[in-house]
Amino acid sequence: MTNFKKEKAERVAENPNNDNLSKAAKAFIAESLLPQYSYNFEWLGRPIIQYPQDMAAMQELIWEIKPDLIIETGIAHGGSLVFSASLLAILDLCEAIGEKKTIDP
Repeated sequence: MTNFKKEKAERVAENPNNDNLSKAAKAFIAESLLPQYSYNFEWLGRPIIQYPQDMAAMQELIWEIKPDLIIETGIAHGGSLVFSASLLAILDLCEAIGEKKTIDP
């Protein structure tokens, strides 16, 4: 495990013990719902009703797991669909580069 990953794992493991962080996170969610904060973002020009920190977390999971398929349910404007599709395309491209193959998009 790299130093970064080890340090990250240690920081994340401490989060449940951080009462101030927990209170701040709950307050942020509560205060951001009414003004529809999560409706202010786009992915490649499509509205994506997601919190940016959730998008970053999803990207990390997708990169780590490297799924062949992502199933979306309840599509509003297509932003999360385009987000998932673009990450799958990046995975395909990285795999092709690693195998020294060409890819036809």
